[in-house]
Amino acid sequence: MVISRRRNMVLWLFLMLAVHLEAQNISVTRFYLAENDLTANSRKTEVFDQNGDRCALIRVQTTMKGFHFDVGSSGVQKVDESHVGEVWVYVPYGVKHISVRHKDLGSLPNYDFPVIIQKARTYIMEITSDKVFVNNYDDTRHQKLAISVTPTNASFTLNGMRVNLNNKGEVEQELAFGTYTFRVEAEGYYPKEGQITIDDEKHKQTLIINDLAPITGKLRVFADPFSADVYIDGDYKGRSNQADPFELQIGSHEVEIRANSYKTEKRTVDIKENETSELSIMLSQVALFQITSSPSGAKVTVNKETIGTTPCSKELKTGSYVIKATKPGYKDYEKTLQLSSSTPTLNVSLNKIFNYKNGGYVEANARIGSFVAFGGTVGGYFNNINIEVSYLYGSGNSENVYWNSKTQLPITCTYSPQMNISGKVGYCIPSGTRMRFTPQVGVNFLKLKEKVYDGTFTIPADGANVISGLISLRFSVAIVNHFELSLSPEFSFAMTKSKGYEALSEASSKIKGWGEGFNVKLGIATFF
Repeated sequence: MVISRRRNMVLWLFLMLAVHLEAQNISVTRFYLAENDLTANSRKTEVFDQNGDRCALIRVQTTMKGFHFDVGSSGVQKVDESHVGEVWVYVPYGVKHISVRHKDLGSLPNYDFPVIIQKARTYIMEITSDKVFVNNYDDTRHQKLAISVTPTNASFTLNGMRVNLNNKGEVEQELAFGTYTFRVEAEGYYPKEGQITIDDEKHKQTLIINDLAPITGKLRVFADPFSADVYIDGDYKGRSNQADPFELQIGSHEVEIRANSYKTEKRTVDIKENETSELSIMLSQVALFQITSSPSGAKVTVNKETIGTTPCSKELKTGSYVIKATKPGYKDYEKTLQLSSSTPTLNVSLNKIFNYKNGGYVEANARIGSFVAFGGTVGGYFNNINIEVSYLYGSGNSENVYWNSKTQLPITCTYSPQMNISGKVGYCIPSGTRMRFTPQVGVNFLKLKEKVYDGTFTIPADGANVISGLISLRFSVAIVNHFELSLSPEFSFAMTKSKGYEALSEASSKIKGWGEGFNVKLGIATFF
């Protein structure tokens, strides 16, 4: 009886020991704080406990699912089994131990943490068990896998082994048939995990990863003036001083603030995860204006203050200014302009002058009208005052003029213009850089030449000449540099007539028209 009881007691102890040993087949191989892992503190992956504090995250390294975790009365807040090769366990900070149970692998009761569990920190827990699960690969069959990853600077691992991508984020590898676990990590993005099965004998397989979730923070922009335009990394984002801050990926960003009539400002900001950064900028209406001209080398004055020769610069406030630019050989530029510091550049276009205030000209002429003649003119402009002298030789003859001689025999004569000299003064009215109008007044001296057909004859001693007054308008246009065309309508009226001319003008309307009437003088000139 006693022996029987002892046998039962030994059997019971053996069974209890066997159960206990079986329950101990889950063990922790490594537990440590992941110093640079911000998953527990990131907006998209954070979890809060009952007191509103961020939980700690324990990333349990295992390929199995179906675990049960217990940390005591504080309670596990969340278990996430959606990650490949990991189970994420969120626990309140300050817990001391954890129990792990699995229906196939056994259990690990009351594992004491070797470090203090802090809020919003991430820990790595590597576990193992007596039961080994093997992913079998068929080395007799292979297929190529084309991998494409965005962003291109991401790191890619396949079954824990690093795979080097080219500068386009691409690579192609030949793999045995089977299931592979991959992981993609990139700075500024949450990591992505998954699995791909190589099983297509006929076609190359592809793995495209372009959906990494960016890790973000926020930026609030305050600007003066109110509601200035905000550009971030060259893209328009909205207005400053808005209620909702801008959500940006973590890292460095270039912020540009623009407003009409203000100088554009740029700043570089560093965005951190789950933090709201602030940027305050007061825009200035003062800008360094860059003034250029076409062609360059023009002297520039701003409100009568000389600032230099183009290209030049001047720091100015937004406002109205009188800008003047001068360059020899070009028409002066002078305008009142509204300058804005938002566009601090100004280009002045200068027009080349073909007609100068001071200069001379030599001209070949033809006169048509009541007096047809050809000749030349020499003149000049002196501060736009015009002086010119012309010499024209008339063409054609008068009709026959009959004179009575002492012998009572009529003498037949014809007359032609022998000498025609005129002088004028005027004042130039420029029109643009090529044309000018010059009203003129002057005098014209005309002397006639006779031709006797029968016998000899002498005209009166004072000769046949007339001095006429001239009123004209000289219009000239430069066709190219140093060459111009001119047209001068003229009206002449007799002022002083010799007795011979007076007698001839009464006898011949043609001769009278040489000294009086309307003519047009045409010319082609070279000026200098």
